[in-house]
Amino acid sequence: MIKESTWIVVAVIVFALFFVWIGLSTLQFAPIWFSVLFLSVPILVIVIMLSRSSLLSKGLRHVSSLFNSTQVSEDRIILPEEVEYETGRISLDGYWTYSYATTSMGTGTTMGTRRRYYRTKRNFTTTERKRGMEIQFPSEPFRVEILGDGTGRVEAPAVRILSDPYRNVLLIFLTDEGEVTHIGNTNLTLSKGSDVAQISLRGEGRFLAGTVQAELSRARKVRIEAGSGDVWRKVAEGQNFEFRLSTLPEEKIVVFSHYKTASPLLMVKKLWKGPTILGHGSFELKAVLDVPLGRDISEGTTFDVEVVQKKQTKNDEKSGSMEFKDRWGI
Repeated sequence: MIKESTWIVVAVIVFALFFVWIGLSTLQFAPIWFSVLFLSVPILVIVIMLSRSSLLSKGLRHVSSLFNSTQVSEDRIILPEEVEYETGRISLDGYWTYSYATTSMGTGTTMGTRRRYYRTKRNFTTTERKRGMEIQFPSEPFRVEILGDGTGRVEAPAVRILSDPYRNVLLIFLTDEGEVTHIGNTNLTLSKGSDVAQISLRGEGRFLAGTVQAELSRARKVRIEAGSGDVWRKVAEGQNFEFRLSTLPEEKIVVFSHYKTASPLLMVKKLWKGPTILGHGSFELKAVLDVPLGRDISEGTTFDVEVVQKKQTKNDEKSGSMEFKDRWGI
């Protein structure tokens, strides 16, 4: 479950109260109408922030209540009561904005300060509306690309609850299903002088596997990296070794959050603790020859990960249904 910190609300209220205190001490000789107008601004800010904080706290309490009372199985979740909800896809774009302020030092000099603020652009595209207690876990593609500071994007299947008391509770689904379906170039070669390295790649279900064979004299090692855009992670390094990587989570993930507070920053802090790239679609793999006191040599390729729908027989459906019933006693 993901919650939002309220430190911004507290900081704004403290600043507004300080502004009121300064105003009361400096407006003693000002006209009454001017003093009232001057002080009404910070007071209005305090009222708005307290109202917003109260609404968010109430919403987060409902998220926590739903999280604690929901039952989760392999293919569905069971809510504590029947609700109206909409299914679709959520996109979260996190980014930082900057503002500059100039402060006079009283000696003819000024000091400039830069502040930054985290923003999230949210968009929910509705597929259909439903009502019920059970929500099937969708086997649909998703994509997560987030830097450590929260800059990035999340795009995934989701459910938004429409009825009280859980209105605007957001469930984000990250499936562990998928296969490597295409590799652009299955053989990479790195060479510089007498240093040579061969990398062979192959798909093994949800994994991209590879073998590195190198003869190095001046270079220190071969490094394998995977990523896309600005988000990259080191997979393995050495001289002669094998590696396997997957862009899918080890198990299915359901994120409980609130639509007005969900953000890539909260997800990367609570779930992964650092730069993260996960999901389906096209990714890049890069092999790097690490050359000391010289320019590294690199070569790359792409690979695709897709959700592959498995055909289920009637016997499998009956078996899965009975297993679910036995597990939850329905």
